[in-house]
Amino acid sequence: MLELNEVSKRFGRTVALRSVTLSVGQGEFLGLVGPNGAGKTTLIRVSLGLLRPDSGTVRLMGFDPFREPRAREGVGVVFERPSFLPSMPVMEILERAARIYKVPEDEVRRVIELAGLKGHESKPFGNLSAGLKQRAAIAHAMIGRPRLLIADEPTSNLDPVERGEVLRLLAELNKEGVTVLLSSHVLSEVLRVVSRVAVIKSGSIVIAGPPDEVVSSARVGRVRTPDPEGLAKVLAERGLEARADVNSVYVRLRGPEEERELLLALADAVQKRLRYYGIDLVEPGLEEVLRE
Repeated sequence: MLELNEVSKRFGRTVALRSVTLSVGQGEFLGLVGPNGAGKTTLIRVSLGLLRPDSGTVRLMGFDPFREPRAREGVGVVFERPSFLPSMPVMEILERAARIYKVPEDEVRRVIELAGLKGHESKPFGNLSAGLKQRAAIAHAMIGRPRLLIADEPTSNLDPVERGEVLRLLAELNKEGVTVLLSSHVLSEVLRVVSRVAVIKSGSIVIAGPPDEVVSSARVGRVRTPDPEGLAKVLAERGLEARADVNSVYVRLRGPEEERELLLALADAVQKRLRYYGIDLVEPGLEEVLRE
C-alpha cells in the first residue's frame, strides 16, 4: 500500500526526515509513534505527495504520489484538527463528499452508521464534541471506500473516553479490511489496536516491529508497597533499576533474567520486614522505549 525507501526531507537547516525506510502492507494496522516534532506529520505529507522528498523514493498504491495524483485514489485521510465549515450539518458535509466521489446516497447512511453518528447527522459540525468531530472526519474519509486510511494524531485533542471510541472505530475499520496508518505521540494507546509499531525520533525510524517486540526490552514492573523508598533501595542493591513513587516502586525489566531477579529481591525485602501488596507489569511509555 505504501513504501518509503531512504526518504529524507529538510526544511532549511532542519532535517525533518533522515533516510526513512518504511512500508505498510495490505490489511495492516501500523502505528507511527514519536514525540512532537519527531517527523510524523512530515512523513505523512511526503507519503501523500503533499511534500516532495529531497531524496529517496515514495510509492503509494504503486505510484509516485508527488507526480501522479492517481496514487491518492483509494486513500482516506484524517487530520489532527478537522476543518469543515462549522455551520454546515454533518449530513450535508457527507452528501457533498458523496457527490464528489459519485457514490450513491446509501453510502452516506452507511458511513453515518459506521462512525456512530446516528442522531447527530443534522447537527452543525461546529456544535459537535471533539470526539464526534473526529468521527465525522473519519466518516468523511471513508465515503469513497478507501483501501488505505491515514490518520494523523486523530486523538490528540480528545478526553480519555473519546480517545477510546476513536481507537475502537479505527480498529473496527481495520477488521473490515481497511489498511490503517495511525500516527500518535502516546505509545500506550497505540499498543492497544495496532498490529505493528514504528517509532520515530528526530526524523529517523529507531525501531519497528510487532508491539510485543518493540516493548520487550522496556518492560516496567510496578510493585505496590507502603514503603517505596525502602523497597527501592533493596531492589537497587540487587542491581535493578528502581524508582520510588507515592505508593509503588517502578522497576525496569529488560528480560526474563531481570524478572527473576526482581522476585529474588522481593524475597530479600520480606526477610528485612519490608512489605509489598502486589506486582504487575505496566505498559512502558514512549520515553522508556526511546531510552532503550
